[in-house]
Parts: sequence; C-alpha cells; structure tokens
Amino acid sequence: MQGQERQCQEFYQTHFAGYAEQLAPFVALDECLHDFLDQLPSGKYTGRNRAAGLAAATFWWEPANVEGAQLASLALGRILHWEDAISTALLDHLAVCHPETLRWAIRYSKLFTRTESALWRHLRDNLISKDWCEFFGVCDRLLEQLEPFDEAIALAESHLKSLSLLELLSYLSVLAYGQLGEAKGSDTSTRDWDVYDRLIARKLSNCLERDFQLTEETLGRSLKRHLSPILFPQPGVGRESVANLESVALLIAAMRERIDYENSINWFCFDHDCDYQLKPGQSVIFNKTDLGSQRWQRTERKSKLLWHYWMYRAIDQFAASDMAGKIIGRPENHEANQLAYIKAIRSQLYLQTIFGLGERVRLNDGTEVALHHAILASELTTAFFEQEFLQPFLHYIDDSGVAAKALGQLALEGLIQGENRFPITWSEPEEKIRRICGWTVSPEHPKGNTEAARAILKFWTSDLQTLSAQMRQTPNIPSPRLYERPFYKIGRYSFQFPWVAGQQNNLTAAVNNLRRVEQRRPALRCETERIEHTLAEALRQRGFRVVVGYQPPLSDEHDAGEVDLICHLDGVVLLLEVKSGFIRSTHLEVWLHRTNTLRKAARQLKRKQPVVLKALLNDKGLRSDLLLSDFNPPPVLHAWVVDTSIEFDGEAVDGFHVISREVMEIALRDEPHYLRSFEQMDEAAVGNEKKTLYADGFSAQALVRLIESDGVWCDLL
Repeated sequence: MQGQERQCQEFYQTHFAGYAEQLAPFVALDECLHDFLDQLPSGKYTGRNRAAGLAAATFWWEPANVEGAQLASLALGRILHWEDAISTALLDHLAVCHPETLRWAIRYSKLFTRTESALWRHLRDNLISKDWCEFFGVCDRLLEQLEPFDEAIALAESHLKSLSLLELLSYLSVLAYGQLGEAKGSDTSTRDWDVYDRLIARKLSNCLERDFQLTEETLGRSLKRHLSPILFPQPGVGRESVANLESVALLIAAMRERIDYENSINWFCFDHDCDYQLKPGQSVIFNKTDLGSQRWQRTERKSKLLWHYWMYRAIDQFAASDMAGKIIGRPENHEANQLAYIKAIRSQLYLQTIFGLGERVRLNDGTEVALHHAILASELTTAFFEQEFLQPFLHYIDDSGVAAKALGQLALEGLIQGENRFPITWSEPEEKIRRICGWTVSPEHPKGNTEAARAILKFWTSDLQTLSAQMRQTPNIPSPRLYERPFYKIGRYSFQFPWVAGQQNNLTAAVNNLRRVEQRRPALRCETERIEHTLAEALRQRGFRVVVGYQPPLSDEHDAGEVDLICHLDGVVLLLEVKSGFIRSTHLEVWLHRTNTLRKAARQLKRKQPVVLKALLNDKGLRSDLLLSDFNPPPVLHAWVVDTSIEFDGEAVDGFHVISREVMEIALRDEPHYLRSFEQMDEAAVGNEKKTLYADGFSAQALVRLIESDGVWCDLL
C-alpha cells in the first residue's frame, strides 16, 4: 500500500478499536463503516485511498466483527467499485465465512456487470459451491437477457449513422407524437421519455462538429429531405424517410426493452425483497413479498394528493390577488392562461417553502432570473403548446387514425397561419426572447423585460454542443432530462419538442434543474439555511420556541456538529435534522437517497441526541432561548429527520422517524382538507366540511402523536 492508503487503514483500525471498547464487535464495525461511507478521513484522500485502506484493515478477518454488521455489504460494495482496492485473499475469506454479505456487496456494486473484471473472474474461477454457482448462474442470465436488445440497438444505430443530430431528433419527435396519439392523454403518454433521453445522450456522445453548425440553408435542406416526405407524402418520394423512421422505431423499441431489463437488474441489485432462483421455466428473480411495490404505490398516491394540496393553496392565493378579476392574454386563451398563472403560484409557493428559494435564482454561470417569471414562462409555454399543438393533433388523429397524417394536417394548418406547427419547432434566440418577453410584464416593465426574457431562456435551455463535450469528457456527469431544460440549443437555433413542452411537469422540472443538474450552485447553502428558517417560523406560529443552528459546547468527545433545529413547547422538545435534495424518479435514486443522505442524517441524530439532552440540562443560554425554566423537569426529546423528499415519509431509518417537509407543513397548518381531489373537494364544499387533524385542539403532544403515527395520511391511502 501507498502512504495515503496506509494512513486510511490506520484511521479505520484506530477508530474501530475505540468503538470496540464500548460497543459489541459488529456494532463497532458499523460505526467504523459509517466513517468510511461518510468519506472519512477527510482532506487529501481519494475515494480509492479510503477503499484500499478499509479493505486492508485487519478487522474483516474476525467473523464476530462482520456477522451482524448491517453496513458490511454496503461498504464492501463501495470497495468493489475499485478494481484494485481489495485483495483476492480477503474476497476468498468473505466468500467462505460471510457469503451472503459478499453476495449483497456484489449486487450493490454491480460487479457482475463488469464481465472483464479480474475480481469477478477470480470469484467465478474459485467458488464452486452450490450456492455460489446458483448466484453466478442468475447473474449470467440477467446479463444474457440484455444481449439481443444491445444487438438490435447496434443494428438500428448502424442504419442511422448518417443522420445528423437534428435529423434523428426530427424522426424521434414524429414517433413520440405517435405514442401520444396511442395514449390519448393517459399517463402512458410520457412513458418513453427516459428512452428518448437515453437515445439522445448516445447520439450526443458521438456527435460531429457539423451537427452543431446549423444555418438556415442546412436546416431547410435537412427538413425537406427527412421530415417533409413524412408530413406531406407524394408518390415515388420519401422511401429514405420511411426507412429511417422504421429504424428509429426499432431503436426506440429495443432501448425500451433494454431499460426495462436494466430496471430488473437494479431491482436485483438494490431491493432486499428481491430473491433469486435457477429453476427451469421460472423467472430468475422474484419478490419475496409485495411490500416494495406497495411502498412505491403508496408514495405515488401521496404525491398526487400533495399536488392537489399545493394547487388549493395557490387557488386561495390567486383568489385573494388583484389578478383574479383580470383577463389574462387573449380572451379565447384566458382560462388556459389563468390556470397557468395559478400553477406558477403553486410552484413558487412550493419552491420557496420546501426548497428555500428566494425571489431570484442565480445559476452557476452567474445568470439571475426572477423565480416567478421563470415558472410563469414555463407554465404559459406548456399552455401554449397544449392548446396550439397537442389538442389539434389529437383531434386530427381521431379523424384519420394515423399519426403522420395528423401531423401533416397540423403542419399545413400552421403554414397557412404563418406559424411553425412541425413536430419539432425552432427559432433564433431573439425571436424566442421576443415571445417570452410578453410573459415578464410587471409594473416596472409594462411591455415586458427583454433581459428577464433572455435570462428565462437561458434558465430553461440545454446547450447540446456543450452537453456533448461534457459527456465525452465526464461520462457520469448529471445531464438535463428532456423536461428539465425543454429548450435545446443547436448552433444558433433554439428547438423544442411540443409533446414535451405541452405535457411536462414544470414544478419537477424547476426543482431538478436547480437541485439535480445545477447541484453545485453557490446559492445552495443560502437556500438550505432558508429551508431551516422557514420551518422554524412555521413552528413558532404554533407556539414553539425554536433555536436554529445550535452549536453544542465542544468537549473531549467527538464534535457532534451543528444542530439544525431545537424546538420546545409544553415540555416536548423536537430535535430536527433537515435534509433536502431533488425529486427522484427511479428506484436506484431512492435507494441511493436512503443509503447516503438518510443514513447519514440518522447517524447525525444519534450523535447529537445525547449532546442536546445534556445541553438542555446544563446550557443556561439554550434553556432560556427555549423557555425551559430551572423548575422544568427534563423534557421529552423526539428526534426526527425532516426530508424534502416524500419516499420515506412515515418510515424509520436506523431508529429515527423520517417526516416529509410537506407533511410537516400540512400538520403545522392543519390543512388535511386540501389532501383530496377536486371532485372530493366539491363534494365537501356542499356539506361545508373542513377537517382538522387535532380533534382536541393543537398541542405539542398532539403534533408528536400525529407525526409518529403517520396520522396525516389516516383514511387517505
């Protein structure tokens, strides 16, 4: 080992020895593995330094340490990401003494997908027991299922190799419209967006310079050759376009199947309900229970109810504003524009309350945009595309039953009106800015603000040439999904897909644009602090005394770190650890959130809880701030993780209750009546019904009972 790896090894062995003086061996190992997973030791060490140092520690060789350690597989899985961080001798030992631990580490790391890995070959060559052979057989079968789809993808891409980026996007857009026509407005109309994302990313990673050198001439020539024959067919013309369209359709189908099987592999790798078998005629993986799918469905139902909650609050705010009696835009578009305005209020409320955004948002490149204008522009864009593109298309396809014919009618109607109604739209930035400018009207700028419009366009734009270069240099960098930045810059033109712009979830797009894609924004720290202060104010409104950012006195023990919120009311003290992230859409993203962010939050609470209890007894300044007099008995302390995500709401992570920040909002504002569909609300209005979460009145004890029993969702799910 090199010097830094040896230093990491000494760090882990020293820490393990210290933990083992007070804890059972497997608990001591878990504490040590927490340090590793939290990227300790910090400073000059790389991830590989830490992995090699941990793998070299001697405590792995003592079975009593590993047996029962809950984090052993997770930590070993991180080590296995590095090809040369662990010795084959330790692998052999773990395979014999802790086979299930090692198998889960292989699953977590997806080592079996790296078929050329020397570590994987060593295990395959040396482990011959029945259990290991069954495991290897299952891994083989999972990978074999991908092969025909990879072959189909490669074949289709070879047929389409001559297409430029724009030409591929044009064909893809025609087929996406077809999917919209088949779905008829149901939830399945967006089911292939992740497929399109993947195909576009693959094309971007192989683009040539000419793909981004668009001129009016090349744009017109390309569309005439590839798109026009599909929209305006003529006898004896368009065979090339039809063949290309068929190849893109095959490419989409093969990628859809591949992603489905990837999801099965992720299920095998990250879901403890997933078991495996090698039996003729039966699936190699299966669910031991249906708890996982029930949990996912429950989360989806919660998300739908929360969508209604924020809409009701926005409607209330809109009704109380001076906009309620005004005609927004042209009279014939008023209803759609009014709904867009309400949705913009909804998104701004949510983003400022849950994610701590201010009135203005600053991006990494220094661009500043007014939050309200950015959201309103997005909602009005959606309303425009839905009215002018999607509704007419669905009307035409009802008549003809053929997507290409309906698209031709839509495009022809646009040409007659002097408007672009093609399956993919484009304009130069100044023209796009001129259109957006009308949505930035304010008392200061009664005719709109050109600079604000320019900033909005930049906020929602993905520069595909820049993204292409980034993908080649850093393949794993987070890249915008289709709906997260729905303006696509190619050369000097700005493109949009109407079937994206007219259907996208603008709230999720805004959150993930800022939190997933722009995750290193300098303003993030300020927003995180604002989340804490907004929650603190909501608690104060209910009578709690709240201290934000309490720093316990340092002692000889480990520094417990800053405490996000300590709250007191009527002898009840809440210790809250606040976590924020982005809106997740896959099982893998949810698993990573659980094993990284929430695991760390629970450990922080475990470390802070005794320190805060001690401070509540001894720190006179803290007692004064919380209105704890000298005569008060020791308070009852409840330690919770408050998370901006919804997936683990109501569950316990390592013994600590997780509560969604949105659910905390509903509980503190006592607004369960907003957790219902519009139809249910109409029925409730007839009976003048307005529920309360506190039948005997609000109190700190009642809030605790409500949160820890998941009572907000009682009778709703």
